[in-house]
Amino acid sequence: MQQGTAPDATIEDRLEEAIFKAGGILASNRGQLSKVGWSRSSRTDKSVHSLSTVIGMKMEVPVEAFDADPEGQELAAVVNSHLPPEVRVFSIQRVSKSWNARSECIRRTYNYWLPASALGLALDGGEADAARMALLRAAWERFQGTHPFHNYTKRRLYREPAGRDRANRRGVTRADRDRLAAETEGEEADEVEEEAAADQPGGSGSGSSSSTGGGGSSAGGGGSGGAGSATTGAASSGGVDGGGIGVDGSSEAAPVERGRVQLAWKHEKDGADLVTKRHFRYMEWCRADTEVKPLVPGGQPCVQLSLTGGNFMLHQIRHMVGAAVAVARGTMPLELLEASLATPARVSLPLAPPSTLMLIGAQFSPFKRSWSGQAAEAARWTGETLELKERGAAAQRSFLQQVMHPALDQMLAGEEWAQWCTDLDRLWCDPDELQEMLSTHATWRAARQEAKVQAMLEEAAALENREE
Repeated sequence: MQQGTAPDATIEDRLEEAIFKAGGILASNRGQLSKVGWSRSSRTDKSVHSLSTVIGMKMEVPVEAFDADPEGQELAAVVNSHLPPEVRVFSIQRVSKSWNARSECIRRTYNYWLPASALGLALDGGEADAARMALLRAAWERFQGTHPFHNYTKRRLYREPAGRDRANRRGVTRADRDRLAAETEGEEADEVEEEAAADQPGGSGSGSSSSTGGGGSSAGGGGSGGAGSATTGAASSGGVDGGGIGVDGSSEAAPVERGRVQLAWKHEKDGADLVTKRHFRYMEWCRADTEVKPLVPGGQPCVQLSLTGGNFMLHQIRHMVGAAVAVARGTMPLELLEASLATPARVSLPLAPPSTLMLIGAQFSPFKRSWSGQAAEAARWTGETLELKERGAAAQRSFLQQVMHPALDQMLAGEEWAQWCTDLDRLWCDPDELQEMLSTHATWRAARQEAKVQAMLEEAAALENREE
């Protein structure tokens, strides 16, 4: 568990130092990650956990290291000998020389664990519990597909295309981007991190890929003649921001109406508060467990929420959880959650605690082939795609059960949940504003559906005319 907040207490720092002590980083490159081509598949902040962060780097290892051990278990064991028990490398594998953990990661899977108390469950098998669980599942599954998640993040940070000059003209400074990257909690601050990566010079040397598990953010190792990656796990305790976001995209609600859900509908395009394609995200699937059970014997009963997507905006998952729980508790109607996913809608939404959010999986693109179709050299040891093999996956499962689940169980019993539930129960909407919002959304949705049907009919007619 990562409890420290000082820079030298981060998991990534510990992992870098362990790789150095294991001989994977030269003394001349120590403390200068750009020199070893360091890249990470995802960021996690001190209050979010990761079981599957993958780090790419150029690591010093014997040339023949992967011939007898393609999963890099022996290399991982050496690195682990210099790590605390809450941080573990699961595997070290070869990747291509130009491989970048962030750009090659195409899917990320997260779990969020909710204590039964946060849902107000009596755990008596009654109809009231069943109704709340049904509402939770219905709300969570509404997020599946492609939607604008502008109400689930700080909108202004995603309005302008990447580019320092244009961002600065809009008031998003380099300091904003650095702060956003520092705040990221297992969710992706895409534009910020991508620009930071673009500013780093490439490293030289040889490398491979490694996967690890533990708490915080992380990194991994490599071999000779390639580039590398690593997967790590992280966790730590943190506070709760119950303030939500304003309808203008700011991070604070009005102090005098703290519990009020702010509602607005943009009937006309607002140049100062645009929703663009950068606010859209694709959620491949969203699932809520049907069973309430503890993570450890005798532990806190909880419900697991899971989702997979390409990438995520700052605070997006936590706002998704907050909205779904508000629906399940009856403090926000499901129809308002649906309306919040409409481009003209502006809705302030509750923000769930970060402490039980965990990155649990990462999926990568196949290694690039040569122009003649020849497989990448790394495929000889790693296969066509980087993924945890049998021994690495077994180590990951063991770490999850023996280290992560007990730690999560303690967090599920934390005092922050009672305060968060109190904040949720104070939420309220102006009845007239709510009715207007829902009515306007229904009209808007019907008009969009009608336009789609009309477009399909016109396309079919045009095709028929061409065939004649």
